[in-house]
Amino acid sequence: MTDIRVIQDAMLSVSTGHAPKSLTESLGIFSAIVDWIQAVVSWHHNHVDTNQQTGGLISSPDAVSLFESLGILFAALSGTSKGLDVLSSESHEALKLKLGQALSAYLPLCVEVSLPLRNRLDGLQKEFNLYGDLPSKSLEVSVMDNLNLVGRPMLDDGMLLNYLTNRYGGHYEIMIEEVITATFDVLSNAMYRNESSQVMFLFRSFLVNKLPAFFASMLSASMASLSMDVCISHALSRLDPNTFPSFSQMFSMQGNTVLSDVRQEFLFACASHKLIPESSIERLLGENPMQTVPVGYIKDELVMQINMHPERAEQLISEIESTEGNAGAIVSAITEVMINLCNQKETMTLKNICNALSRRPQALDVILLFQSSRHVLQPLCALLDSWHWDEDHGESQPVYDEFGSILLLVLAFKYRYKLQPYDLGITRSDSFVLGLLERGSCTQKLDDLNEKQNKNLGSWIAALFIAEGISEETMSACSPQEFYLLVATLFNQSLGACEAGKLGFETLKGGFEYLLEPFLLPSLVFSLTWLGNHIWESEGDPSIPLKALQCLVNPSSISREAKEIHRTVINITARSLEEQLNDVQTRQPTSSTSIKPILDALEPCLSFQRTGSSHRSELETWTTHTPGALLGSIRSTFQGLVLWSTSADMNIAPQLYTHRQIIAGIQMLGSVRVLGVLVEELKLQTEAGNGPLALDIAAALICSPMAESFAVNQSHYHTVDPSKEPLPQCPILTLRDALMIQHENIPKIKEKDPLRAEVIVRLYRQVNALVAPTTQVTNLDMSNIIQNMQLGVEDACLESPGARVGNHGVGEDNSNQMLDNVAGVDQNMSGGGLDTSIDDVLNAADMAVGNPEFLDLDMEGMF
Repeated sequence: MTDIRVIQDAMLSVSTGHAPKSLTESLGIFSAIVDWIQAVVSWHHNHVDTNQQTGGLISSPDAVSLFESLGILFAALSGTSKGLDVLSSESHEALKLKLGQALSAYLPLCVEVSLPLRNRLDGLQKEFNLYGDLPSKSLEVSVMDNLNLVGRPMLDDGMLLNYLTNRYGGHYEIMIEEVITATFDVLSNAMYRNESSQVMFLFRSFLVNKLPAFFASMLSASMASLSMDVCISHALSRLDPNTFPSFSQMFSMQGNTVLSDVRQEFLFACASHKLIPESSIERLLGENPMQTVPVGYIKDELVMQINMHPERAEQLISEIESTEGNAGAIVSAITEVMINLCNQKETMTLKNICNALSRRPQALDVILLFQSSRHVLQPLCALLDSWHWDEDHGESQPVYDEFGSILLLVLAFKYRYKLQPYDLGITRSDSFVLGLLERGSCTQKLDDLNEKQNKNLGSWIAALFIAEGISEETMSACSPQEFYLLVATLFNQSLGACEAGKLGFETLKGGFEYLLEPFLLPSLVFSLTWLGNHIWESEGDPSIPLKALQCLVNPSSISREAKEIHRTVINITARSLEEQLNDVQTRQPTSSTSIKPILDALEPCLSFQRTGSSHRSELETWTTHTPGALLGSIRSTFQGLVLWSTSADMNIAPQLYTHRQIIAGIQMLGSVRVLGVLVEELKLQTEAGNGPLALDIAAALICSPMAESFAVNQSHYHTVDPSKEPLPQCPILTLRDALMIQHENIPKIKEKDPLRAEVIVRLYRQVNALVAPTTQVTNLDMSNIIQNMQLGVEDACLESPGARVGNHGVGEDNSNQMLDNVAGVDQNMSGGGLDTSIDDVLNAADMAVGNPEFLDLDMEGMF
């Protein structure tokens, strides 16, 4: 009780503004909170009986009171100016490390005593990155994720269908029409922004390959009866003819950059998926089509073809990047075959499929339009983890070859999209793949190696630099897993010997060239990563390491078979190597002559990674925006979207928009500040009479997926068994998290700004309505439905026919209304006529008579 009194006195002092008076005092209170939390958590663990679920906090009301008081004091102190100075500063990393460790121990126990307190502290942990880990020094992760192109496709059929069902409330015709229009808008928007060919390809593939298959599966599952001809006709009538001309119009538009054949590709794909009859194409196009409708593929038939003739798989993979509407069936067939081969451990055929996919980065993009990364990669990682090595297996080189090819595909996915272990389907802490990703590019001290590792290292060094080549004996004594974990140490020892004058460079070069053989080439991912770090860290003359890097990045001689694998390896490592070399070049200008040829060789591969970050040029444009810099530019974009959506001209070009801008704002300034701008602009638009449309835009932006939160969002729609795999975690505070925190503060906000409180409540309600699991939903096995339809799509959830959204939105319950009542917010406040009823929003926008721009540009956030 004395402890509780001390903490409550401190809480009173902080809440009344009497403390902390200085930064030093704030640091002292934080340090005391850390010590006290650790003491209480330690006491709990020492006194709890986990088998009987008794003891510890569970059985001590006084301990619970003290425990909660510590959490409340931490939250209160974090809200003061001095507390924020400590958490925001980069000069108190040691304390923030301790705070993170204390929070990581504290939060799991909050579930038993105070869930609201956990939510508040969880928000602080994400906002200030308080996870108890040392800040990463890896050069692979730099500011803004290396400023690359927009990120990986984040598309889950169940999530998308749930969102659309909630948003349109059973208005299937309007939903289909608007989604088609929005997709064409995103495509034209990207063209006006001069996006890269990679981005344009992905948007085009979504329109032609994904959308018709998605509609076909949705309509089959819902048994809804509607005229797709009419929906498509209405959508195509809204297209800007200057952007999507007919074939005949092209002759009068020479010199213009246009997307001329996209309409035809889309219609052909719709006909292929039986959405419209082939006879409708001429009418919908307004002219004769220039070719015939391609034959639609059937997934099961493709699987049978591959099983009978394995080489058929490589032919089909080459067609994944086509825009004929068959990509979904191909992806489903290839994925099913790969999973079966993993289960059967038929690694020779699997190797060929993995090689074919690894050398087609854009094919990986299309795969993620139809399959989750976990679904594709979990069987591959499990196979690599359980790879059985038997000295009597026969020749070792084919085994290394097969192992390396499968691993390289996993690495290509991992590094192209910056996938986390959960995204790869890795669930075991002792996973070989996990250990390789964490330690594969780190060297080990010789004293730390066991006897077998020392022997293997010596054998490989002898084989590369002393003997006539790599013998069967060397490989048979060392499994592929053991070799990959030793390769960084092998490079360290051999390069060190060369730098010390004990090994000639030509000998070193000759030995390294053995690693350019196809069966060893994937190991260069870790070798080059280690070598780049070594060059960057070196304070001496880097000439020898640079020469070694040159001969590996741009070899003078390499076989045709190895060339494709080598390109994939350089794709994976190019970005981090380029940053390291640029930094070395700045520090040591005399090394420029050696570095430039390497940079030239890396340059074509720098666009491989896709992590959702911004182009440097557009980031500079946003951050120099007047007024308001980055936040001001987000506000300006929001205003432009509202203006565009209220325009009477149906064929005007869409407002220039990229979801990278929102991601950049969150990464650089945090979700709280970005949400503040959206709320303030929503408030102003409400006062101007544009409340419903502005609300729709703001809610769409908040609901758009981010890579960091995508797995967590998916887990709300697809059951995760905690006993079999860990639950996904979100390492950042999302816009939705920030909105939740704002909603908890409604009573205080209402006192100062009633309209802002109203806007936050309605935005909170709208977002919850959009993302809530659909009411009256039947869980459907979409794969079986599609198999019957001769298609191939993932599982999804669909609203039963005829279900409509109620006047207060889907997913609202009594708890929401009770919170609003406690906050004193009238659900029928006028405040500019803002209303969250989705049916009313549709009616207000006069969707049925054709307001085309009802803004689903947040779809771009999925790519």
